[in-house]
Amino acid sequence: MKKLAVGVAAIAALISTPVLAADMVTKAPPPVAPAPVFSWTGFYAGIALGAKWADTTWTTTSISFVGNLLQPAVDSSSPRSYDLSGFRWGGYAGYNWQVAPQWLWGVEADLAGANKTVTAAGIPGCSILCFPAAPGPGTDISSVKMRWDASLRARVGYLVSPDLLAYVTGGIAWQDIETSATCQHSLTDPICAPASGSPFTTATSDTILTGWTIGGGIEYRVYSNWLVRGEYRYSNFGTWTGNFFNLTGPATIGTLVGHSLKVNTQIATGGIGYKF
Repeated sequence: MKKLAVGVAAIAALISTPVLAADMVTKAPPPVAPAPVFSWTGFYAGIALGAKWADTTWTTTSISFVGNLLQPAVDSSSPRSYDLSGFRWGGYAGYNWQVAPQWLWGVEADLAGANKTVTAAGIPGCSILCFPAAPGPGTDISSVKMRWDASLRARVGYLVSPDLLAYVTGGIAWQDIETSATCQHSLTDPICAPASGSPFTTATSDTILTGWTIGGGIEYRVYSNWLVRGEYRYSNFGTWTGNFFNLTGPATIGTLVGHSLKVNTQIATGGIGYKF
């Protein structure tokens, strides 16, 4: 009987042990800190590489010789298009305000270069028969060169995801454009008056045009504060009008060519930037 009582007590002790262990207080694991949420608010800067196209139309409005005593007709070689395309490189900087979980707006400025020149035979308006004694372009050449451009724009963006931004942009733009013409002081040249030795004269006009630009793009956060983007923009600079050049050169007879230049451009660029 005594052995039976000892056995029952031992079995009861074994059964109660898990219950007591379950009732023991265990230490909870430390809470996991939530991952920081990236904010698009702040200053950023980057570099951009891509392509640029310029559609320029040169229209000669008047041609005059000897102080306006001779004014030949502008022939059908005017207007003439000079279509330029080239590599574009530059930088950009701006500031964003994330005004809602999925919306932001900001301001951005950029500056880039894209040197490209297109040259054609003759001077528009005097390449076929503007002066009866000297038909054809002769040795004359004309060219248009696109140079640097800049802009100051507003941006409005929508966050497709926390790391992917789609945006539209628009504002004011500037374009440096250069036109030039070369003629020979010879009997057969339709623009320059004859001179001893038949030298050449080149006239150049460099101007900075102001216009508007509009476009859009996407920007993606690839790592930490690094951002990559792709962007397209169209810019229109209207029509610039002036006296293209006043040729006096080695001859005493001056030649004045009035002209207008209509310019619009397109750019497609990719960029990499850093948000501070």
